[in-house]
Amino acid sequence: MITADQPSCFPENVLAVVSSRDDGTMLDRTNADFHSLETLQRRKDFCSSAGVDYANAVYQYIAYGDDKTYDTIVDVGRDDTTAFREHIYADALFTSSEGVGLFLPIADCAGTVVYDPNNKHLALAHLGRHATVANLAEKLVDHFVERGSDASDLIVWMAPHVKAGSYKLDYFDCAGDPAWAPCVKKMSDGIYIDMAAYNRNQFLQKGVKSENIAISEVDTARDKNYYSHSQGDAYGRFAVLAMMR
Repeated sequence: MITADQPSCFPENVLAVVSSRDDGTMLDRTNADFHSLETLQRRKDFCSSAGVDYANAVYQYIAYGDDKTYDTIVDVGRDDTTAFREHIYADALFTSSEGVGLFLPIADCAGTVVYDPNNKHLALAHLGRHATVANLAEKLVDHFVERGSDASDLIVWMAPHVKAGSYKLDYFDCAGDPAWAPCVKKMSDGIYIDMAAYNRNQFLQKGVKSENIAISEVDTARDKNYYSHSQGDAYGRFAVLAMMR
């Protein structure tokens, strides 16, 4: 872990940390068994360094495919931790249980921690391009509100991710969408999008306060301390871990 890159926006009862290359890859895409012994040991070591037993964490599994909507939010508790099952498929995990860690491997996508300090609800979302287009951020706020939260109380942190100046696409289906206009820049070499800005706008529109949203300044496409899929790291992933204590 890089101390300077950890969030400072949460109260002491909330642990939120991000790993780096020095911790090793938290998901080896070259290995069909993404729970291989070597990978598991790296996850355990990283969690242990944060004071968490990996057995008490829920591993968030991200899947892509034509049948996916990228807005699946799953409520989890003790029975969903790795002590009982290998992983949970979800685009966002939500818990009201203290001592249950939420664990997400990422590389460029914005691993986003959301916390309600009044009702003690915690979530971890995988805000990559697909989930961002699916407006997962606003749906996650709705999920909190349905469980008694006030959107204005929510605290949001976006972990290191690929920044607007680095995220180039050859095409983008939403380039003409007015909601995306402030977050899309068409250049001679491609289309550049700002996922964090779009998601921030989604949170704001749902009632989250601007001062309660913190966005990491680390650009994973430029900072060699982090794995970056856009820069050719097809196999490696760093991780975000969040837990209420």
